Amino acid sequence: MALPSAGVSAGVMERDGMGGYGDQNAAASASTRTTSSERARGGALLALAGLLVLSGCGTGDDDSSDASSPGGSSSAKPPAKSSAPPKPADGTDLAACADGRCEVQVSASAKLPVPRKLKVASVRVESVGSGSVTVVGRYLGNSQGGFCTGRSCNSSGSGGGFKLTLGPDSTGSQNGLSITALTVSGGTAVLRLAPVD
Repeated sequence: MALPSAGVSAGVMERDGMGGYGDQNAAASASTRTTSSERARGGALLALAGLLVLSGCGTGDDDSSDASSPGGSSSAKPPAKSSAPPKPADGTDLAACADGRCEVQVSASAKLPVPRKLKVASVRVESVGSGSVTVVGRYLGNSQGGFCTGRSCNSSGSGGGFKLTLGPDSTGSQNGLSITALTVSGGTAVLRLAPVD
């Protein structure tokens, strides 16, 4: 009977069906190694599959990915900037209206000096609401009349006086004066005054 080699662990020797001897412990050890390595590979595959699933999952709230972009990558869009109202050319300098042309920010009770040649006087801001501004004044001379254009405009005149109520992007005129409300918000309005063409 031959002795097992040094590389084989000592164990119970049994005759196999072909007349040879095998080492039950070595076979059991090899079987255990195979099972352990298969488990390790299976565990690694499961971990990899889990990572792939998690990386492909989103919250469902963001549909901004662009599948048509090269490589299927999505490009982040910058957040939309809130548009600030335009700054009036003449700021709050109401005296700039003395020549009949100005762009100013006004609030209630602001007095707008305009030249007499426009056939109006005592022009002032009566009120500024959440969506409109009201301007009142007096007619000069026998001429009385005006017009309105835009989404929200109301023009009226009686007893020698007039009233214009303007929403954003609306224009009204009285005699020779045209007033456009550029913006209306927060208790202020930006008005553009000009002679009627």
